[in-house]
Amino acid sequence: MLEPTVPELQDIRRRVEQVARLSDGLVKIGGLRLGLDGVLAWLPGVGEVYSTAAGGYILYQGVRAGVPVTTLAKCGALLLGRTGITAVPLAGPLAADFFTAHRWSAKMVLKAIDKKLAAMGVPQPAPEGLMRRMWSGRRPFASAV
Repeated sequence: MLEPTVPELQDIRRRVEQVARLSDGLVKIGGLRLGLDGVLAWLPGVGEVYSTAAGGYILYQGVRAGVPVTTLAKCGALLLGRTGITAVPLAGPLAADFFTAHRWSAKMVLKAIDKKLAAMGVPQPAPEGLMRRMWSGRRPFASAV
C-alpha cells in the first residue's frame, strides 16, 4: 500500500472527525455528550449495527492513513467493547451513552494522522470544535501557525 499524500491524509482526518462528532458529539448536556451511537443503542440490534459500522469506518480510515497497528488495535478493542456493552439489557444502552468509544478511538487516529502531517512539514491550525475539547486545551502545532 502506498503512503497517503497530504491531501489524502487531510481528507481522511476530516472524515474521522465527522464520524466521531456524529457518533458521540451531536449534543452536549452537562458533561454528557450524546450522538447517534448513544440514541441508537436503545434500539435492539440497530445500535449494534450502527456502532459496528461507525467503528469499522474509523478503523478503515486509520488503515488508509497508515496509522500504527498498535493504535488500531487499541481502537479496535475499545470499539469491540462498546458494541458488546449494549448486549446487557437496560444497563447496556445506558452505559453506551457514557462510553464514547467512537470519540476516543477517533482521537487516537487523529493524533496519529496529525503526527504524520507534522512529520511531512504540514503546519496544522489549532484544533477547533470537537478536536479542541478532545485535546483538553492542548494546542498542538500552535507554534507552526
